[in-house]
Amino acid sequence: MFGAIMSVVSSVVSVVSSVVSTVGKAVVTGATKLLEVAGKHLDAIVNVIETIGKILDVIAQDDKIDELGAKAIQSEKKPEDFDKISEYIEHLKNEIELDMDKFDNANMEDKLARKAIGATIVSKGIEETKETSIPMEFWREVTKQGMSNKEIDRTIDLFKESKEENKFSEYMNGELDFKDEVKVGKMIIEMYRELEPNMTIEQIEDKIMTMEARRDI
Repeated sequence: MFGAIMSVVSSVVSVVSSVVSTVGKAVVTGATKLLEVAGKHLDAIVNVIETIGKILDVIAQDDKIDELGAKAIQSEKKPEDFDKISEYIEHLKNEIELDMDKFDNANMEDKLARKAIGATIVSKGIEETKETSIPMEFWREVTKQGMSNKEIDRTIDLFKESKEENKFSEYMNGELDFKDEVKVGKMIIEMYRELEPNMTIEQIEDKIMTMEARRDI
């Protein structure tokens, strides 16, 4: 099963890489990373990125990530041609007419590639809005944990406010050294104390331990 998933990922990465001259190196790098960390969870992660993008007005409520990705592949301009990713997104939405025949008749690899590309563009838009860096591993982890929109939003802000690299995924997977683990752990506790004021510290710690137990999902 794992081998089959990796085989599909490899094929989709090849499709993404083939459009580097169209979508730009930064988007290809991000989309490739997303595909590598997402595996079979790609659709769920894309849905989370799309939802947060809409909440933050990076994209409109009726926008769809796969259509954005398809338009990026069609466009002769890439993010590097614009001062802001938001301007690039507006260009795709307003100036590129989707080739519906090609869109509707795409094979599986192309469909997954445009999802990965669209999700990467929206993720970069979220980074621009939040003025912080968000690794693709973060999106996989918050999706795996089933975190609410407000939990995701606040977690992003906490790392920005603390001027710390976003190491949420590494924390949940027990990959940090003791110093960083304590620091990030305190941030997560602070987040739940703020969002769930009726919870005791013990309840919050139990909740975090339950989240850590999901690391192998």
